[in-house]
Amino acid sequence: MSEKIIIVEDDGGVRFFLEEALKDEGYNTRAFESYEEASFEIGNDTGLIIMDIKLPGMDGLTAIEDIRKRADVPILIITAHGTKKNAMDAIRRGATDFFIKPIALDELKVMVKRVLGTRKLKRELDLSKEEELGQATFHGVVGKSEGMRTIFRNVEKFADKDITVLITGETGVGKEAIARLIHKLSKRGKEFVVVNCASIPDNLLESELFGYEKGAFTGAYQQKRGKFELAHAGTIVLDEIGEMSPYLQAKLLRVIEIKEIERLGDVKKRKVDVRIIATTNRDLEREMKEGGFREDLYYRLAQIHVIVPPLRERDEDVLLLVEHLLLDTSRETGRLITVADDARRVLLDYKWPGNVRELVNVIKRAAIMCDGDRITIDDLPLHLRSDHALTNATYSDKSLDEAISDLERKMIVDALKQTRGLQSKAAKLLGISERSIWYRIKKYNIDCT
Repeated sequence: MSEKIIIVEDDGGVRFFLEEALKDEGYNTRAFESYEEASFEIGNDTGLIIMDIKLPGMDGLTAIEDIRKRADVPILIITAHGTKKNAMDAIRRGATDFFIKPIALDELKVMVKRVLGTRKLKRELDLSKEEELGQATFHGVVGKSEGMRTIFRNVEKFADKDITVLITGETGVGKEAIARLIHKLSKRGKEFVVVNCASIPDNLLESELFGYEKGAFTGAYQQKRGKFELAHAGTIVLDEIGEMSPYLQAKLLRVIEIKEIERLGDVKKRKVDVRIIATTNRDLEREMKEGGFREDLYYRLAQIHVIVPPLRERDEDVLLLVEHLLLDTSRETGRLITVADDARRVLLDYKWPGNVRELVNVIKRAAIMCDGDRITIDDLPLHLRSDHALTNATYSDKSLDEAISDLERKMIVDALKQTRGLQSKAAKLLGISERSIWYRIKKYNIDCT
């Protein structure tokens, strides 16, 4: 049995036309006048939704957002001629594609077949990608470079041991992810508590870590448990430990040695059973020699020292992380997004000073900004591509796909010149639909004026 297609259209004639045309193609269709009526039929068994933007009750744009919360299903939007702005707004909200009234039957059939085929392919690719990523993922942490594999092997050896760990590395390399991995593989099934020592003023950090009694200081109107108590039987991560003052370093050393804390304003000692993991992007060994960090605390923290390499030294992980991020995006939006060869080369050649954190931001932005379902070099931030050799490449330097794209753009520009910018005539000259040429004009940022 074919996948269910739901049609939402308030015009009875158009609704009947769509339903009968798709039934003739062998599709299982259900047609409704409003989204409220159709909503009861929408679920993960729905193969496709065809919906007008203007509807009685909830409009199509709002309905798209509701559908995205309920099911992973492609949405084709119907829009009137001259309202392409609404269509692009619909795509930004999560629609898959659109077509314009009056509806061309042949174009409709091709589009439905393509969207359903893409949905099927997406499911197959999701499974294959999940399998591929699974082989290069260690308990949720992505990485297949030698540096990351070494970390994974070592974590397996010490995670369940009751020892402190120091994790160092540049900003954005994923130190907290490694800390979570250690906690996950430890015998401590309780809380995982992270304290950013750099973001809390020194005079507040002490009360944040150890808690306080009512009246301990001005503003202490009630008793509060500190992070060490909250992390009892679990793990506490002291992020950016290098920012901690000498006074708090001494108190922390005492906690490690006797496994007891005192709330501010209290004389009672409380036992805490906490696994301590410290992270920093500073060179603590140098600071220790210069007197900026306590030597005895350093050696207490660094019973195990994990160094996370920067992303520029982990070329094998760059595209793997990209695929992981795009797989997450496809689950959230229903769009199967890929990366063109030119964009892949830029991503690999870039040095990533912001490490994994920067990569995440770049890919999320590109996935939102790209036209269609493919990230090209033009969708990447300017600072990534400005100095890249591809920007001045000749055809001999380009892949077949890139060369075809350049040729396609040139043909469209030439056709528009011949027709004095009339898109409908240029489309006929090229043998494509008006909608197709409009999409490509947007894709290649062609000026029609």
